[in-house]
Amino acid sequence: MCFLSPKCCFCPSSSNNQQRFLRLREQKNEIRRFAKIFALAMLGFLVASMLFSVILEAFGLIDLYYSNGTFSSSVGIFYSILTVGVPFFIAKKAIYKKHDLPVCSYSPPKPTLKTVSIIFLSVLGCLASMYVTGFIQAFFEGFGFSFSSGDEPQINSFVDIIALFIGTAIIPPLVEEFAMRNVVMQPLRKYGNLFAIICSALVFGIFHGTPSQIPFAILCGLFLGYAVIATDSIWTGVIIHAIVNGLSCCYYAILYFTDEETADTAYGFICLALAGLGFVSLLIYLSKYKVEFNRIISKNGLEEYSLKQKVSKFIFAPAMIIAIIVFLIQAISMISYGTGVTA
Repeated sequence: MCFLSPKCCFCPSSSNNQQRFLRLREQKNEIRRFAKIFALAMLGFLVASMLFSVILEAFGLIDLYYSNGTFSSSVGIFYSILTVGVPFFIAKKAIYKKHDLPVCSYSPPKPTLKTVSIIFLSVLGCLASMYVTGFIQAFFEGFGFSFSSGDEPQINSFVDIIALFIGTAIIPPLVEEFAMRNVVMQPLRKYGNLFAIICSALVFGIFHGTPSQIPFAILCGLFLGYAVIATDSIWTGVIIHAIVNGLSCCYYAILYFTDEETADTAYGFICLALAGLGFVSLLIYLSKYKVEFNRIISKNGLEEYSLKQKVSKFIFAPAMIIAIIVFLIQAISMISYGTGVTA
């Protein structure tokens, strides 16, 4: 029993409370600092994107961009590197300058049954996310809303197909996985794997900035984040991301050589085959690696705050709120109502 005043610095309970208070404040400030840096990188992406559009307009290249598949894919390569890679590379330098934080391995994942299972079950998760997003979109379209989607690539030659694969299924997965699973997710693992996976998935989704892609990317981000942590390799995320992005490229490639009905059938068959492999992989992973799954997810890192509190402090950091609002405004601007009036 302590007979000292609660305010006395020699009281053990008072000292412990004060130390805990300082730890909580330090952790809250660090989470918000991470959020601020990531939010600035996201806003940097928007600024760089607008500059890209201005440059295309200034040099009279807009028509060429929309009519020439090779040119648009080539521009897309530089677009990914400069608008995504550069801001998040700067963010990484800012974060690791003062902190000793978890680093994701750049070594290739070990070619084991576990790695293969994780890749295909993650692809299954992304396919399921695609259909969930499609259901959400169809639900709102039933009430008269329509969602603007990206322009279809112009495929006029075999070179256009090659450029499409490079500009969609190779470079963006490399750059975006570096940005989201390395720069964003890895530092946050200090506060728990699940926290890092959730927050990086949210940033990944909001970062995509269109009504249809936001929920899809958030759901996919959960699978990508877990896969990278479970295999301790950024390349696992790149492979999964490339497979998912490559599906649309396959569709347009088949469409170029055949017709729409054949392309639809082939695309459906490919998705069905990947889903089958994913389902088998899910069964294997649950039977062999369930304990590891629980271990990875339950690794909480610094535990002074609950998961809900940590996510809340990350999302509601002032800079992150601004970034989210800006991206949501952009997304809302792409939604229109039945009469064509912008929502």
